[in-house]
Order: sequence, then structure tokens, then C-alpha cells
Amino acid sequence: MLRQADYTAGDLADHLRMDPTLAAGVMAVANSAFFSRSPCGSIDEAVNRLGTVQLTRIFSQVLSSAALAHPLRAYGLPADALWRRSVLAAVGAEMAAMRQGEDRSAAYMVGLLHLIGLLVLNRLGLQQPVPPKLQYVDFNREWTGDENKLCGLNQAALGAELLRQLNFPEAMVTVVSRQYHDPVEGLECSLYLGRLVRSALCDPVPPVANPKVLQRLNFTSDRQLEDFIADVREETQRLINPA
Repeated sequence: MLRQADYTAGDLADHLRMDPTLAAGVMAVANSAFFSRSPCGSIDEAVNRLGTVQLTRIFSQVLSSAALAHPLRAYGLPADALWRRSVLAAVGAEMAAMRQGEDRSAAYMVGLLHLIGLLVLNRLGLQQPVPPKLQYVDFNREWTGDENKLCGLNQAALGAELLRQLNFPEAMVTVVSRQYHDPVEGLECSLYLGRLVRSALCDPVPPVANPKVLQRLNFTSDRQLEDFIADVREETQRLINPA
């Protein structure tokens, strides 16, 4: 697309929705001292703030590094695992936000970036004399036990700190940091449901949902949740493989 002359900022925004590393790179610039008037927490706002020329430069830089093209060896995950999980959670969180009348853009962004801490921990793990193999436990704990043994922090805490350094709105930072806690407000519930969908479709151990959260989101039966997961999977496939 970057080789063509007929793309727009909107086209770039569509690609941002599919790539957590690219989105983080764009948000870092949008929230820099040169561009930032106030914290920027949505893709559309970043696109409007930066413009097509600046976005094109960022895209070229980030894509050349291909950060998500490498396996997460410390986690035993293949090259596309982080990308697929991030997009599924983003779509799920956005659709959950729609059910609650919450901010869809914020929900999509926290879903897209909620696993960004895995990149930090994977690199840290591979720097050890004997690289560890971090073990997945279940939906509520994921890899946190071995992550804490490795560096005293889990990926949620590291990811939140990264977003804080990129000047994301503090409310979004807090949601990412609290992803392993019981959700207490709308955006946290949206991310919880996005994570639940991601886990149901990607993880080896079937997730056990918190019934109080499901009740808050108006899920009254297992069939409703199954239908929601199917809708997220269909929408994600549409985004990944547009007609």
C-alpha cells in the first residue's frame, strides 16, 4: 500500500486497527511533546493529529523492524500468536463496549495493546543464561506465575508502564494493568470480555468466566456467550481477510 499513491489517512487507520506494535508506535508520536496537546487514546484521533505524511513515515519505520514477525520463544508461541490474540481481544472488547454503551475506540485500543508486555518479557527471558519456558496456567492467571519469578512483574504491569511512558490516558493504562483483577467498571469489563473471547479461541485451557461480569454485560445463558464469541470470530476474520 505504501508503494501506491492513492491511499489516505483512513486507509492507514484501517491497518493500525490490525497491528498492536504499529499502533503503539503511532501513539508514541501522537502523544509526544511535539504533537501532544492532551493524551491521545484512539486511533482516529491519532490519525487526525498526525496526518498522512507523518503516519507514512511511522509505518515505514515500524514495519521495517517487524517486531511481531518473530516467535515469542519464552512463551512457546509462534510468530503470529501475539497479533492474532491482540486483534481478537480488540474486536471482542469493542463489541462488549457496544453492549454497554461505552467508548468503542478506547475499548478497541486496550484490547489491541493489552498483551504488549509479552514483548518485553520475551526479550528479557531470552537474555537469561538458560532461557525460561513460561508456563500458561489458566485464563485468570495466564503466565503471571513464571513472569513474576523472572522479573518480579507480570506482563500486565510492564505493558501498562509502557503505555504510561507513551502518554496514553491514565484510565486506559489502569485497565491494562488490572486485566488480571476482577473488573469494576465499563472499560475493564470490555477488556475482560475481549480477553475471554481471545482465550476461548486461542488458549489451551478453556476459560471459566466470571458470572457477575457476564450478568453485567447481559449474558444470561451459555448460548448467548457462544454466539458472541462466534460473532467476534467472524468480524475478526472479516478484518483479517477483507473481501
